[in-house]
Amino acid sequence: MELELGSVIVSLTQIFVLGFPKSSASIHRSDRYSGKGFRLREDGQNALTVPVVPLCPNFLPIPADPIMRTVRKPTLSEKEIMRIERKTLTLIIASLCGAGSSAIALGQDPTLTSPASSVGRIGDSGLAGRAPQAAVPFDSRPAAFQANGVATDAGLAPTGTGTFYDPTMHEASYNQPSFTQTNYSVGSMDSGSYVTSSRNTGSRGTSSSSGWLETETILWWGKGIQGIPLVVGGNDPQATPTNVLAGGVDQPTGTDMQVGMRLNTGIWLDDDESFGVGGRVWGIFSDGTTTTYTNGGNSTAVPFFNTASGLPSLLNVNEAGANPGEGANTGTIQVRSDLDLIASELYARSLLAKSGNSRVDLLTGYTFLRLDNELGLRTQIVDGLNTNIIQNGTVSTLQDNFSTKNQFHGGHIGLSQELKKGRFTFSALGKVAIGNMQQTSNVNGNFAFTNTPAPDNGNRGLFAQSSNSVTLKRNQFTFLPEAGAKIKYQLGRAEFGVGYTMLMLPSVAMAASQMDQNIDFTGVLNNLPIVSPAPKFTSEAFFLHGIDLGLTFQF
Repeated sequence: MELELGSVIVSLTQIFVLGFPKSSASIHRSDRYSGKGFRLREDGQNALTVPVVPLCPNFLPIPADPIMRTVRKPTLSEKEIMRIERKTLTLIIASLCGAGSSAIALGQDPTLTSPASSVGRIGDSGLAGRAPQAAVPFDSRPAAFQANGVATDAGLAPTGTGTFYDPTMHEASYNQPSFTQTNYSVGSMDSGSYVTSSRNTGSRGTSSSSGWLETETILWWGKGIQGIPLVVGGNDPQATPTNVLAGGVDQPTGTDMQVGMRLNTGIWLDDDESFGVGGRVWGIFSDGTTTTYTNGGNSTAVPFFNTASGLPSLLNVNEAGANPGEGANTGTIQVRSDLDLIASELYARSLLAKSGNSRVDLLTGYTFLRLDNELGLRTQIVDGLNTNIIQNGTVSTLQDNFSTKNQFHGGHIGLSQELKKGRFTFSALGKVAIGNMQQTSNVNGNFAFTNTPAPDNGNRGLFAQSSNSVTLKRNQFTFLPEAGAKIKYQLGRAEFGVGYTMLMLPSVAMAASQMDQNIDFTGVLNNLPIVSPAPKFTSEAFFLHGIDLGLTFQF
């Protein structure tokens, strides 16, 4: 047989690597690849044409254009000559491809955990240009020649022309340069089987969340009533009351702690947690605070200014006659204050800056707030003085009610910052809402006299007379600043936190500010038309501040 050695090597390499050509004369392997080598199949054809193409990137002598070489039909002795031991053939092919020590003899199982060579292997042409990935074990051989694969005739599929080819003898699709995949698999051996695990390459990672839910108990205090003295007292029943017991700068009322709740929830709209939307609702709802002042061995009274006389005056509730036997009036003074607050927000949260464990977000959205305030003053006197014209035992009751409502609608803008250190998170918030505040003021009163020469009742009190018992409304442009800080400790996906919040309301109508202490007392007693007290509609600054105790969940 007159064959050039190079032609034989190239032809056998083409058959072994690329599979069997589709031609009338086909080449096939012996049963189950038992080591008998390859042989040419005789089917009555005189010659076998084998296309020769470049097999390896390092094998340059083969031209790029296919060259058709003709192989004559071998005789029996020539077939014997072509029986080349498999390991020798493999080493020849490996040396031609430049694989060096990375070549694996046919029929030998590689170690799956061995690192891949930095140069190409047979069948690795799709990985050209990629950086070696030593940490990812990979067997680049066709599936039929891997550790668990055995080539059989059953694995050969008909081509439709009577020729058989092995469908596993082609390059895997994931080795094609155009193939991309977000999730990649890493194989490992587990109990003798091949286990595949996937990892998401998204930027959020396993610690990311899709939303948040925060619930808080708020313990807040308000400014209270400071400007108006409401109750004064004396050191004994006969002394003129001068000591301020309620109201004024030194004894403000309505400063008790208010308990409320706050709920904050939202979701992220992207995997990078750079943009989210949320809502917050919170409120303080109280049943009101009532303080009662009785005799207790002292004198008590409600101060006012008598415009008829032009002098300060007192409505004495507990007083005794100047001389023994003149008797005494006894009674009670009640001061009731109430403050209710509810607010809600819809906001967008956008990432402005992020560095390490710190992030700063921009907050923008809509704010609604409503603040209701009430002040009630009730006096009840049981007459016992013998020096006046009122029948002893007469009960006189006066009731004054002042209430205001402030309703805000506007937009807000602000910044929030979070800094994480281990399990601790420090957060700060600063924002301001700008919009319209609608203020409403309502004043009304009533009285009742019993056992007088003529029992009487009507719709007026002491500071709520016919001259100022009205309902007033107006709108004012204002802003609402809010600031807060909090520290939280993480346990799983829950965080326990404690913080401080301060909310300013620069222009609101408060109940006590609508009270006019100028009274035409002569006109009141004689049931004559009066001009004072006059209706008032006064705005003032108010603030709330206090402690926040919360629990936050990431989901």
